[in-house]
Amino acid sequence: MAHDYRILVAIDLGAGTERLRAEALRYAQALNAVVDVVHVADPDAFIGYIKSNDPEEQGQIDSERRPHAEALRREHQQTQAFGDTLRANGVRVGRVLTVQGPILATIVEEVHKLGADLLILGSHQHGALYRFWYGDTATGVAKQPPCALLVIPILP
Repeated sequence: MAHDYRILVAIDLGAGTERLRAEALRYAQALNAVVDVVHVADPDAFIGYIKSNDPEEQGQIDSERRPHAEALRREHQQTQAFGDTLRANGVRVGRVLTVQGPILATIVEEVHKLGADLLILGSHQHGALYRFWYGDTATGVAKQPPCALLVIPILP
């Protein structure tokens, strides 16, 4: 049985998302590929479900959890919309995921889980100080690529 060529598009829902969608569409059509989408959400956001018998304490827990849960829900909806737009353009879309975790490690893990042949991600061209403090996902993946890699420059 023939192997479906799989493209994983890693999106951050920021500037450049439309450019990544256009490139994913172009490559998916050219390669007749299945496209999976992953957005890695903030791993530090508290969305746990801690229960307390004290109503006042439970109210405090819920008020701290709610904004994080709502933000994650919005990110999930935006990620799903990314996949829906690809489908509407005739692309075979596999999984559309919003997951929490360290960005670089999570993307690499999803490449392996999904069996991606090509990873598409954007590079925001941040300055040296930003990269020093926060790192650079594209550079990190490029050091030991888990599969073929297409880095799309995202200009400010």
